[in-house]
Amino acid sequence: MTRARDLDRVETCNVLDAAYAEGQLSAEDYFERTEKARSAKTMLELARLVNDLQVPKIDTTTAPRTSVTRKAVYIGGAALIVVGAVAAVAWSRSPLTPSEDITASYASTTSLAPPLPTTTLVLEPTVEPILIAHIDTLTPEGIGAFIERYREEFGDMFIDDASFHGDYSVVSRAVPDTPALTESISFRDGFEREATSIPRRTGQPTFDLGSIQIDKLAPYMVNIGGYINVPDAAITHLIVDVNYGVPKIRIYGDNGLGHQGRIEVTPWGEISRSYPYGS
Repeated sequence: MTRARDLDRVETCNVLDAAYAEGQLSAEDYFERTEKARSAKTMLELARLVNDLQVPKIDTTTAPRTSVTRKAVYIGGAALIVVGAVAAVAWSRSPLTPSEDITASYASTTSLAPPLPTTTLVLEPTVEPILIAHIDTLTPEGIGAFIERYREEFGDMFIDDASFHGDYSVVSRAVPDTPALTESISFRDGFEREATSIPRRTGQPTFDLGSIQIDKLAPYMVNIGGYINVPDAAITHLIVDVNYGVPKIRIYGDNGLGHQGRIEVTPWGEISRSYPYGS
């Protein structure tokens, strides 16, 4: 397949210029074809851009030109003569502006092509990035922020259960309008609902996220090591659910050496059970 030269692309652009001036092409079609001609890699690509046009006559007397041998490109048996003698035309001209000799050739006729639209540079408005603060749900502030985000997103605060792991959280709840099914919602500084749902247990109790009193929960989260007899422990995760009809918040701690334990706290800040290390 024959590769196209810069000169071949220039010649094709001039054919398109003349065809546009004669009314064979609309402005939109002209702009599109000219852009494709500039980036064409082969003679076949160039031929496809002009093979449906009547080859226009181009006045070659307004500027001296270097003689160029005409090329014939055959597509489907139809011959297309790509107009030569345009080597003096600079390749750097805009693809949206017809060459000067084409404009002069048709200046005295009464069938002028419509004027090319004037392009005005419009500066894009400066868009400030939207920064979403990271929410660490292993802190009292993070739990509070999560609850507010959940309220804004879903309105209904009742869930089946939830687990909090710092960087992410997972909530299970009844599918809206279909309480016989359970859906899973993940949270990583934003909510994402799973595409599938599963059957929900009959009589499944619900936990009200709005019932959590953060100020009453905070001391347990900050001092988890003292409650599980592992002074250097840190919170690994929390689980909220309803156990035997009582809403529970389970806080787990670990020091990374296998010394771990947990406590169970009500949403209003009372310890219901404790499982310290070594017990």
